[in-house]
Amino acid sequence: MAHLFVNAISEDTIAAPGNRQANFIVVSVTDANGLPVTGLTIPNFKVDPVIVGPGGSLVNITGLSAGRIPGTYLIFVVPVSTDTWKAGVYIFAVAVTRGADQGQNLCSVMMD
Repeated sequence: MAHLFVNAISEDTIAAPGNRQANFIVVSVTDANGLPVTGLTIPNFKVDPVIVGPGGSLVNITGLSAGRIPGTYLIFVVPVSTDTWKAGVYIFAVAVTRGADQGQNLCSVMMD
């Protein structure tokens, strides 16, 4: 098992309180040697909103795209079911696995 280095940052560009538009999480994944980890797909990622705005809910990953720089990814998340975003701070735990390799990090966004 090897360590994956995961960096993440979130931005609510089109997500806003009361809608179900995607919130973006940009993730960089490198291996123990600092090399970019490419070829990851949605099943390689887990996103858990540890803290949500008051009345907020869990999220589903609805999309993933690889960035122009190898090892970078854009994750799209939306609230589960028919829930909408709620105003406030969301803190996400982002976990990445590749075979037996794993890593995780935290990121936050002010949903406003």
